[in-house]
Amino acid sequence: MMKRIFIAAASCLVVTGAAAQLQFAKTAHDFGQVSETGGSITYQFEFTNAGKAPILITNVESSCGCTTPEWSKGPVLPGKAGFVKAIFDPKDRPGVFEKEITVTTKAEQVKLKISGEVLPKAKGVADLYPRAIGALRLKSLNIPLANIYHTATVTDSLPVINTGSAAVSIAFANVPAHLSVSARPQTLGAGEKGSIVCTYHAAKKNDWGYVTDRVSLTLNGAAGEGGELVVSASIDEDFSALQGEALAGAPVAKFAQRQVDLGSVAGGASREFAITLANDGKSDLLLRKIASSCDCITLADDNPKRIKPGQSAELKATLNAGKLKGRINKNVTIITNAPKQPSVAVRVSAVVN
Repeated sequence: MMKRIFIAAASCLVVTGAAAQLQFAKTAHDFGQVSETGGSITYQFEFTNAGKAPILITNVESSCGCTTPEWSKGPVLPGKAGFVKAIFDPKDRPGVFEKEITVTTKAEQVKLKISGEVLPKAKGVADLYPRAIGALRLKSLNIPLANIYHTATVTDSLPVINTGSAAVSIAFANVPAHLSVSARPQTLGAGEKGSIVCTYHAAKKNDWGYVTDRVSLTLNGAAGEGGELVVSASIDEDFSALQGEALAGAPVAKFAQRQVDLGSVAGGASREFAITLANDGKSDLLLRKIASSCDCITLADDNPKRIKPGQSAELKATLNAGKLKGRINKNVTIITNAPKQPSVAVRVSAVVN
């Protein structure tokens, strides 16, 4: 966001004769390399009034909120000097920078430029392990496994460190059957690094699309001293074995619409709707999963699980407006065994009054 600072020109200084002129000794300055933790840095641009009338700076504008300008606030007489300071704050801005400061008078506009490179601060334990559960610090509270096939077994790890003065024993509870979670080593000495290792058995999960699980983490066997880890994955069907005739004979999902506009819905009211889906393929279309991006959409319990070739079906749902207000856009995702588009999101929109 551009920082705007204005000063009104005094009426007695209106230029009626020769135009005033700002003459800067230099219009650009390179700070070189500066430290991110060294505090604000300043450069003062000097100028001379080369005109025949007083100059009053009416506006100084910087291209970034990280740069604060200061300047000569009063009128500068002909032949006299003034200044414009550029104060740059490097905190949380590592890397090369180039900022512009625009100086405006009633007669003209001059652009000044500062540049340099902010050297990033050295990362401490809190930067490398930003999440804390007691004395244990973790790189994250989430283990994201991204896209995995429904028959796959995938392992990932999460770095941890014991920042306390005593050893910490790590254990896990509420671990679902499709997950194997362990700490290596199980007991971390003071200052010792380790990792939490998670193995995901997608076939045992028996689910599709984006799914999450929560696992309780316990320190030193104390039920009250711990937290939760979220393990997430997006489970996809593996169609790589489908070739030739098998691929040609696969089901094809054809949607009558990719967007459902429910128009105006009263607050607190419910509105039923349906998504029409046809099977244009040569084998049964299996509806693996129908899921909504919002609890405000309820899917019918009797929605079909299978559509024969050449047939179509309606997937029924209800929007519960509840406390929603204004324009809303939600998604209903349908996951099928159609290899060309196994996952399709249909947008549901409405205006809740």
